[in-house]
Amino acid sequence: MTFKRAPAALPAILAALAACLGLALLSLAATQSVAAGFDRALLAFFAARRGPQADAFFLAVTWLGSSFVLMPAAITVVAALAARGRWAAAGLAGLTYFGASLTTWLLKLSIGRERPALFPSLPDVAPTDWSFPSGHATHAAAFALAAWLLLHERRSRWRWPAFVALGGLALLVGASRLHLQVHWPTDVLAGLLVAGFWAGVALIVTHRGVAPKEGT
Repeated sequence: MTFKRAPAALPAILAALAACLGLALLSLAATQSVAAGFDRALLAFFAARRGPQADAFFLAVTWLGSSFVLMPAAITVVAALAARGRWAAAGLAGLTYFGASLTTWLLKLSIGRERPALFPSLPDVAPTDWSFPSGHATHAAAFALAAWLLLHERRSRWRWPAFVALGGLALLVGASRLHLQVHWPTDVLAGLLVAGFWAGVALIVTHRGVAPKEGT
């Protein structure tokens, strides 16, 4: 199977650079408490809306960003694309998801930000690792971006409805981490930027589009 050339790399380069700059600024804010007022205000907003129904909803949503759910799904997608000989598509999906996952893990270790303790979190969702960036936000956004890029490059008629659905789901996962009081808002924003950075890098590195030419 042959592939068409990808669109110009400039948008992907600009997106990756913008995400990298934003991530650097957020890392500085996390280590120097520059955005403490913003973080506290937004967590207070979510805390004021806690309740049994909202807690149950966000507890369900937050699992959709878990690596226990998305990592096997990502491995399956990459393996399926590779088995069909769609190496560019497999590389795009793999770089986006696993590059973002590894970067988030390394940032957690290097920055070592404590979890928020302004308001109580639910006992069964209290994580023990570092806070910055949000792993759930990273995983959800990276998987959503990889899925959407694959649909977009194939010119699927579902690509724009999928953009709304996948983007909304990633944002809901990020919001769930704030509602459950296990992440600072800047942690969530950083996770989204990590995913955006690696989506841009993946588009640049793979060089070729992932849609088959007509008639192939």
